[in-house]
Order: sequence, then C-alpha cells, then structure tokens
Amino acid sequence: MSKLKVISSLALAVSLCTTGLVHAERLKYGDYTPQGANEYAKSAEWMGNEIAKRSGNKHTMMMLWGGTVVKVGEVPTAVENKVIDVGPLITPYFPDQFPINNAIPFFWPQPKSQAQLGELMLKWHAEHPDFAKELAKYKLKMVSVRPLPAYGMICTKPVRTLADFKGLRIRSYGIALPAMIEALGAVPVSMADVDGYEALSNGILDCSPGDPALTVGWKWSDVAKFFIDVPMGASWGHIVVMNIDKYNSLPPDLKKIIDDMKKDYLAEFLRSYDKSTKDTLAAWKTSGKVEIIPFPADEFNKATLSNAKVQAVRASWVNRAKAAGMPEASARKVVDDLLK
Repeated sequence: MSKLKVISSLALAVSLCTTGLVHAERLKYGDYTPQGANEYAKSAEWMGNEIAKRSGNKHTMMMLWGGTVVKVGEVPTAVENKVIDVGPLITPYFPDQFPINNAIPFFWPQPKSQAQLGELMLKWHAEHPDFAKELAKYKLKMVSVRPLPAYGMICTKPVRTLADFKGLRIRSYGIALPAMIEALGAVPVSMADVDGYEALSNGILDCSPGDPALTVGWKWSDVAKFFIDVPMGASWGHIVVMNIDKYNSLPPDLKKIIDDMKKDYLAEFLRSYDKSTKDTLAAWKTSGKVEIIPFPADEFNKATLSNAKVQAVRASWVNRAKAAGMPEASARKVVDDLLK
C-alpha cells in the first residue's frame, strides 16, 4: 500500500472515531431526591432511560441522586455553572429569582387540575417569551414541566374544623403558602420537603402540605396518620431545566429527543402520578394506616379567599412580573388563564 493511502486510511479512521466521540453525549442529571423516592424521581429516571432508548444507546444520562452533588436549593446555580447539565427547578423556593415562572404558586386555592396546569405551563412558555427569557438570564432552558397535583395536609393529629387549625405548625415556603396558613389560624414554618419527616417525627411540625403519593414518598405518612382533604387545589409548577449552552452544543438528534420531552415527559409524569395517587388512597383505605378526613370546602375557601393578606399576595404577582420585564397585558392574560 502506498504511503499516501496509508495516511489517508489512518486519517479516515481517526475521523470516524473522533466523530463518534463528539456526537455521543452523556448528560448529567442532578437531583436532591433519592432514586425511586417519589414520582419526581421516577419520572426523571424515565427521562434518562428514554434518552438512551430513543438514541439507540448512543446518548445516555448519568443520574446523580439523593443530593450527592446538589441540594434542592442549589439546582439552578449548579445547572447554570455546568456542575450538572439537567435538574429540577423547584420554582416556589425561588420566588424572587424567578418571579415570572412563579405565577402558579401565588394563587391559593385555585381551580385548575394537575393536567390543566401542565398544559398551561407549556402554553405560557410558547406564547409569552418572558418565561423563557427569565430562565435564560441564568443560562437555563426549560426541558419540561412537573405540575403538582391537588394538595391536602398530612398531620400528626386530626383536623376537622377551622378551629382545629389554630396554632398548628405547618411546613411552608414561598410567599402565598404562608399567607394561606396564617389565614387558617396556623403558624407557617419555612422548611424544604426533604426535612419534613424528621420535623413531623419530633414535633417541630404538626402538618405538612402534600398530596397522598408525596407523603408516602417522603415517608411522612409513617409518622403522621391523618390526611386532611382541604380544597387547596393543584398548584406549584416545577420545571426540569437544562444548561442552555449545553443544549445549544448538542448534536441534532439529541436536541430533537430533548425537544420531544416537553410533552412526552409531562404525559408520563401525569400518568405515573395518577396511578400512584390511586394506589396510595386504595392502600390507605384497605390498611387503615392513614385516616382521610374530608374538610368542609366552604369553610376553608371562606377563611382563605376572604383573607386580605391572601388576596394581596394573589394581586401582587402581576406587579412582580411587570417589575421583571413582562408586559402587563401578558401578565394579566396569564392570571386569566389560571383562574378562569
């Protein structure tokens, strides 16, 4: 073989190897929850598996669980600085950093279902550029959304009337939730969900907001035996975010997979959550482990929606969004979408 042909063959081999290396991606997903702990963790694992499946194992996602790399309050900064590529942004924990993307947590109670909230979140990102622009300020891009289901309260003691709420210490965060808790006559205690089990166990908390599946995932129902079915409604909108520079650097086939996750991930998340909720309620009914206490809806709504502080919080979101650069007409359209 001539020297020229040898050189050409070597160059081709190097090129093929290099191309394979460049276009095979291993994304890093960081999560504060343990693997399989709840529907958030399970759906994140589904996403990682889907990336491998849809790419024929060409691209993969390394799952970093249980706060080993990032705690819940560190996720946006970690994604921004490429410590991880993808992670869950728990928007209510950052009301000042992401005021526009915190539209939902300002409204308690509200009438939309979990599925309706998910569709609204995708709709808002498609119709109002300010949602994406706000994330982009921190090098973040929305991959998909995780709307929470209707919440109740898991408590260590029975709560059957408004008077029973008086003085109870209830886990809280954000801006609207503390106002709602105070309207019930209870005391808000600022705390992330990861600390709820210990706090309920040792009496620091009497109750924590949550849906049935979440209480099982965090093992709150092991130490709190009363689920108060208050009509808080579905709320909070978490966002799965990715470093925007990392996204822009991806090969076209992986970009398409990530883009398809907007609706596919949401559909899987809702399917999984619905099954888990039904299974949890059925298990409680069969075992008697947790007593489900229906709370008078009229009493709850009157106490919360007639409260001046609750109404002031609800009204404040438009001004917060405007201060963050969103046109008032767009902000009011978001509120109309949410409350109609």
